Amino acid sequence: MFKKNTNNILFVVVLLFFIVLLLFAGQVYAQNGTVINEDINKAVGDLDIPRGTTVNGDVTLNIGELDVMGVINGNVNSNMGQVTIDGDVNGNVETNMGQVLITGNVSGNIKTRMGEVIIDGSVGGNVDSDLGSARIGGSVGGDIGSGFGELNITGTVAGDVNSKGGNIIITGVVEGDVTLEQGLVELGPNAIVSGRISVARGMVKKADTAMVGTVEVGEELTFAELEEVEGDNGYSFEGVDSDFVDNIAERIVNEVNRGFRSVNFAPHMNRDWSFYRSPFMNFYGNTARGIINMLILFALAALTYTLFPKQVKAAGAAVPNKPGPVIGWGILVAVLSVPLMVLLAITIIGIPLIIVEIIFLAAVVILGYSGIALLIGDKIIAAASSKSANPLGAIALGVLILGLVGMVPILGGLVTLALFVLAVGAVLVTRFGTIKPEASVMLPAAEEADDPEKE
Repeated sequence: MFKKNTNNILFVVVLLFFIVLLLFAGQVYAQNGTVINEDINKAVGDLDIPRGTTVNGDVTLNIGELDVMGVINGNVNSNMGQVTIDGDVNGNVETNMGQVLITGNVSGNIKTRMGEVIIDGSVGGNVDSDLGSARIGGSVGGDIGSGFGELNITGTVAGDVNSKGGNIIITGVVEGDVTLEQGLVELGPNAIVSGRISVARGMVKKADTAMVGTVEVGEELTFAELEEVEGDNGYSFEGVDSDFVDNIAERIVNEVNRGFRSVNFAPHMNRDWSFYRSPFMNFYGNTARGIINMLILFALAALTYTLFPKQVKAAGAAVPNKPGPVIGWGILVAVLSVPLMVLLAITIIGIPLIIVEIIFLAAVVILGYSGIALLIGDKIIAAASSKSANPLGAIALGVLILGLVGMVPILGGLVTLALFVLAVGAVLVTRFGTIKPEASVMLPAAEEADDPEKE
């Protein structure tokens, strides 16, 4: 009798175990076995594709952070935000003004405009980083193209590497050719370049144990000469060809315009619909203008930071560290700029100098504005999260906050004027960001009381 009861109890226990196991498996399947057979288009905000989720279509996100841990059987498009691929994308990835981080797999191509691309996973196609830096720690099955920015290759590239300008640092493997129009190609001890290294204007620094096919340098420059023409993380391209600067400007305009056309805040609305069809649409018209202004300002700020990161950080740091000189210089320029234009306009010889003054003020304001936007975004992200802030993400947040405040009647005008004063003052105090401001050190009250020299 006892043995029979024991068998019954054992049977019930085993049965309950299998029931719990089936329920758990069903719950896991329900959570991780989702299939979406359509495109996903989100205007603003963060978007997550969880692990186990499969999207049979394209994914588009405008202004936000996209995190892909599942599978996307289509293309990924992002405007103004960060894209993280931890899962698989069986298509292309295209972004405008943001960061791309690949730790998973992308079977197609990657195209970034005005942003940073980091590849620690694998990419089957080409990688094109236009106006931004790229770090390749994983593998790329195709070519790598860079507009103007640093390339750091620690992984493997099966194709060619091409760059318009900047530094190419290789400590990994490149199975094709390396072509650079202007800048430095540096090969580490374990670097392998199976093809040819060609530098039109610059230099090649090669470790003794690095392996390379052939090296060709058109116009060789020393480190000092490179620093002189490039500045401190900036780039100048005199002498490469007569249309080079025009090509840069045309590329920037085309890429920014293409990025704006890709932004679709209302997926089901005709993109050619006008915000100004009647006098009653003034509110929506002002909102549209504000959004467009924020997009343009972010594009300028992102480009400025990409080319001059140290200068932008220095200008932003000057506002909290040297508020007095910043405000003083800003007010002085704001007060004298208009009378100076009037004075130059009186004399015929001085009229061309008005254009010079306008260009100078524009450059100063853009650099200072970029630093202030970065400062605001950094402070907010640091207060809300323990994670380190992505610089372009911080700039985007700063531009968004300044833009929203600037759209408020009356207050917006005052904020814009104060922003002009601070931006100009910050740039002049730091001498265009070449001097890093340091905050004045003050002893706490407790330390002052314990100081024997005070007694």
